Amino acid sequence: METREIFDAAPYTVAQYLSETGQGLYIPPYQRAYSWESNKVKRLIADVAHGVEQITKFPESICFIGSVIALRDLQYSTVDPIHRPMVPAKVMSIIDGQQRMTTLLLLTTVLHEEISLRANRLPKNGGEARDWCFNQAVDVTVRLTDTFEEDMRYGEGGFRFYPRMIRSFHDVWSRNKGEAQYESPIGYYLHQYGKFRRDEPISQDYKHVPFVEGEAEDANAQAHRHLELTRALIRRTLRQAVSLSRQAREDEAEIPSAQAMVDSKVLQEGLFNSPFPDYVIDAAREDDRLGALLRLIVFANYLLNRVTVAVVTSKHEDYGFDMFEALNTTGQPLTAIETFKPKAIKNEPLKEWHDSESYNHFDTIEKYLDAQGASSADKRQTATDNILIPFALLNDGTRLSKRLSEQRHYLRTSFDKEAGQAERRVFLQALAQVTKFVSGPWAQPDKLPECTDDALRKQAALCAQVLSEAKHEIVVAPLTRYYASHRLAQDNIDERARQFLTAVRACGAFYGLWRGAFGSTNGIDNKYRKLMGLPASGEGAPRFMRFGRQLTEVPPIEELLAYFRQQLQEEGLGEKDRWVARAAEIPVYSSSRQLTKLLLLAASNDSTPDRERPGLITIGRQGVLSTLNLERWHDEAFSTIEHVAPKGSGASGWEGRLYDESNTVHMLGNLTLLPRVENSSAHQRSWPIKRLMFRALSATTVEEAEKTLAQAAHEGIEIGEGAEAIIRRARYLPLVAALAEREEDWTVEFVRERSQRLCGMAWDSLAPWLGL
Repeated sequence: METREIFDAAPYTVAQYLSETGQGLYIPPYQRAYSWESNKVKRLIADVAHGVEQITKFPESICFIGSVIALRDLQYSTVDPIHRPMVPAKVMSIIDGQQRMTTLLLLTTVLHEEISLRANRLPKNGGEARDWCFNQAVDVTVRLTDTFEEDMRYGEGGFRFYPRMIRSFHDVWSRNKGEAQYESPIGYYLHQYGKFRRDEPISQDYKHVPFVEGEAEDANAQAHRHLELTRALIRRTLRQAVSLSRQAREDEAEIPSAQAMVDSKVLQEGLFNSPFPDYVIDAAREDDRLGALLRLIVFANYLLNRVTVAVVTSKHEDYGFDMFEALNTTGQPLTAIETFKPKAIKNEPLKEWHDSESYNHFDTIEKYLDAQGASSADKRQTATDNILIPFALLNDGTRLSKRLSEQRHYLRTSFDKEAGQAERRVFLQALAQVTKFVSGPWAQPDKLPECTDDALRKQAALCAQVLSEAKHEIVVAPLTRYYASHRLAQDNIDERARQFLTAVRACGAFYGLWRGAFGSTNGIDNKYRKLMGLPASGEGAPRFMRFGRQLTEVPPIEELLAYFRQQLQEEGLGEKDRWVARAAEIPVYSSSRQLTKLLLLAASNDSTPDRERPGLITIGRQGVLSTLNLERWHDEAFSTIEHVAPKGSGASGWEGRLYDESNTVHMLGNLTLLPRVENSSAHQRSWPIKRLMFRALSATTVEEAEKTLAQAAHEGIEIGEGAEAIIRRARYLPLVAALAEREEDWTVEFVRERSQRLCGMAWDSLAPWLGL
């Protein structure tokens, strides 16, 4: 097979491409509504005007305005709805370039109207120059007409003429009045404008009244209004460009003057194949109306014959998209979800789409993408990745990449594998539920479902925050399983909420224990992929992947906890002593700030300074200070992870052995949580001065706070207003209070001992969440 059998690329003038006999341009449903910004429209007209200026000097002048990628739809597979005998012989489904093509069609219709009106207003007995210009106007308007509609030779009234471009689902080509339908912005406009120019006196201006019904009324109405505003902008720009009373600004189109045109034999021969007659030259210099008409005629001829687009034609949609991704550098590539939309629409009767379950699911997805990706194509693609990759894992255990071609193929083929309409609705429902989870609890952990177990809800909120901040997206798939089960359930609402919250908390605990023991991720993502691929625990039992099941059918939560326990046990980490021995040696600060803070908060929960071993903490009475909740995660008193011995080895007053091994100062035993201290130099001070800062921060009375603040200030430590406010409120900070009580030096041995103690207490807080 030769490459040319897959695709072809060639340059076409506007006339060649838009006026090709038997060709209709078709906008697939996944294409975005017409929305070209005014600056792009003005730039297009200015580029053409510049080309006209260039051809007054250079006979080879052409204006290249970009590329179009189209599918040569031999089987009419993209045309829907369709009356097969009525379809144009050659349908080109536009993969990229519909915004530019729509603008060109608006430009050709506005030029058609402006030239027709001005020619008709010339005096009937205006002499040879008038007749010459009138005939040129007739010639160019006929050719302009061919760009925006095609005469099908027969048909009922105005339906004999086909709009050159229409949009799927809204429009239908047909010669029969009862079958033809033109409701999209471009289809409706081209049909209405062509009908008006044929039926009404040539002297009357066309006034476009937008059609505002159709798919997603609000969006469609907006697209109709945008098209009308753009049409008005083009007309205004052209009129200003040929006005003698207005000086064009630098960024505006300026069509060369009639004087420049009649003086240029290069332009005349390049666009008209012969010089202008002398009587035309003389009249154009003297008659402003005739001169303005001549300028528009020249502009239109240049547009039709010298403005060029590169048309890449594919015979397979996938290849078309691949070429678009390879060639596109400035456009907005369509995401896999956008190109999948026609599949979703076809799952419902077309007239019932807006009232269907599938529409509601897709609307949820599109609103999320619009909210997250409105400012750039890259952000829209990232938002798509954020829901599509976990969806594939949830749906059937597929490990999906960020490649657009792979994502498109996965959505189409997976959707087609579903048994019927009901199953495909559940497929879309699952994708919508992933979207709701990502935009809901994942983005806002404080919005977790209500539950009668308030402590569980608070702990789950903390874990959701940690996992989200750590960008641990691999958990989105399993968590969405339990989230969807709760949201869609009709009974046992509180129990299903409890299962979801337990799942969130378990994922947080597994993250803390697994990464706490290894530092690195050490294949944690693959543990979740393995989980999603597990076989059912019994005949007919649900799996962690959906695999065709209803979203309310989920494995018992104990199966998830048991899986996490098994993974830890297989690594020899299922017992406290062995986990602590491993975790205490990990330079956790170098691995992850979120992990470090989680372990420090877990160790601090209901703790108190150890009076028998100053500098350490021990378990206190229950409720003395709960740190395993979202409030503490955001608490300004715990906002900073502080190294006790400074990170760099250049600080004075510290035991040199602390820096013999680079990992030592990043172990949990050399870290604490502090309010943000304003003076960065305090972090590099000696242990006695640092201890003074800890005492100031852990003062238990206002009097003690004032005294220690004064001492700290005397040593040059500026605590800062935020930290001082915390001190004066005499907040209970167990980690800091314990450090303040250590009178002995800060040594390697004590760092290791403290690591052991903190890891042990972190285990005691997190391990029970997994049933360990």
